[in-house]
Amino acid sequence: MADLGAMTCCSSYSVLCVDDEEEFLGYLVSILKQYFAEVYSAKNVQEAYEILESKSVDIIITDLYMPKINGLDFIRRIRDERREVSVIFLTACSEKNYLHDAIPLHLDAYIMKPLSLDKLFETLRRSIELIEGHSSKTFALKSGVSFDLSDGVVFVTATRKKIELTRKELALLSLFIKSKKLVLSKTIIEEYIWEFQPASDSAVKTLVKRLRGKIGAEAIVTHSNTGYSIAFESV
Repeated sequence: MADLGAMTCCSSYSVLCVDDEEEFLGYLVSILKQYFAEVYSAKNVQEAYEILESKSVDIIITDLYMPKINGLDFIRRIRDERREVSVIFLTACSEKNYLHDAIPLHLDAYIMKPLSLDKLFETLRRSIELIEGHSSKTFALKSGVSFDLSDGVVFVTATRKKIELTRKELALLSLFIKSKKLVLSKTIIEEYIWEFQPASDSAVKTLVKRLRGKIGAEAIVTHSNTGYSIAFESV
């Protein structure tokens, strides 16, 4: 079984698990209790709200589709009050079309069921790294370029020379950064950048090519027949 291992700092953090499948919820909680300072569980969104009102929570792991209030609506409300909490969605493959609705919610990850512990632990490690480095809003990309998300400024990391981007190029880069390591499909990018307005068949490909020309080809990874993702500089 996968292990959080050397990441002993996880013992300082709390996690809330939300899932209407009680057996799965119990299993998930039993695993996480071995590593985290506090592990809370909720069988529905209302229970989750009650916990969040009285407890300090660093990471939320929630099912996407639940009765009455789904995971998307739950996190939309949470984002209004707790912008910095880390969020991991768990969902079945059949619900993958919900992904484009989740992008503006700034997720840490979107993990398909059946759950892989290796994938979950990898995501939790990354979530804690992001929490610990939260004070920095500057992201270093693999191509030697950095992006200050707060100011919307792109610059060469070594010289801090500013790189000028068009509005759509900046919007696409922001989307990649906010989506972390998620692979974004052509449809998701179209709907976000063109806001559901008609776009030519080559519009996304052309925009990605232009952005690569300015921030470096290595910064954007092409996933064959799937989409694109951003490549961060290894620390």
